[in-house]
Amino acid sequence: MNKLTFITGNQHKAEQYEKLLGVPMHHRKIDLDEIQSADPAEVARHKIEEAYKVVQGPVIIDDFSFCMDDFDDLPGPFTKFFVAADDSLEKLCRIADVLESRRASLVGVIAYKDAERTKIFATRLPGAVAMRPRGTRGIATDFIFEPDGYGGKTRAELDEKEYDEVYMKVRPIPEARDFLRDIDKLV
Repeated sequence: MNKLTFITGNQHKAEQYEKLLGVPMHHRKIDLDEIQSADPAEVARHKIEEAYKVVQGPVIIDDFSFCMDDFDDLPGPFTKFFVAADDSLEKLCRIADVLESRRASLVGVIAYKDAERTKIFATRLPGAVAMRPRGTRGIATDFIFEPDGYGGKTRAELDEKEYDEVYMKVRPIPEARDFLRDIDKLV
C-alpha cells in the first residue's frame, strides 16, 4: 500500500492514529467540504471522497458526533457548530432538561479510500448528558458526556487510564486497523 495520508489539522491526533493503527502515514490539514446531513456515515463518506480528490492516494479521515437520543440524534455531525457557540455546553445541558431522556451517544467514524475501495467504520458509545459541565480534562463534549459504566462521571472527570479506555471505545480503531492490515497483505 502507498503511504497513507491522514487528514487532520491536529499533529498529536495524527501521531496517535499512526501508533494505534500500526501503519506509517503522512498527515495533512485540508479544509474539506462538509455536506449537511444528520447521518455521520454519510458526512464521512462525502469527506473521504473530497480528501481522495486532493490527495490522489490512500487517505483516511475520522469524524465525531455527539448525539442526544431524544433530540433526533442532534447535534450529531453538527457537533462542532454547537460547541463553537457561546456557553454551548451549558446550553446542551439545558436542552437535555426538556427532553424525555438525557440519554446520548458518542459516534466515532473512520473512513478510508484508495483507488479501489471505500470503507466506513463506525462505533456508538452510549451514555447520558450531565446536568451541567464538569471536569478538568478533555475537549468539547467531554465535559457533559457521562459514558455508561463509569459511575456517572463525565469524560472530563475520568482519570487518564479511563479517558484513554473510553477514547478507544468511541473510535473504531480495531476494525480500521484489521482492515488496513488485510489490504496491506493484498498489495
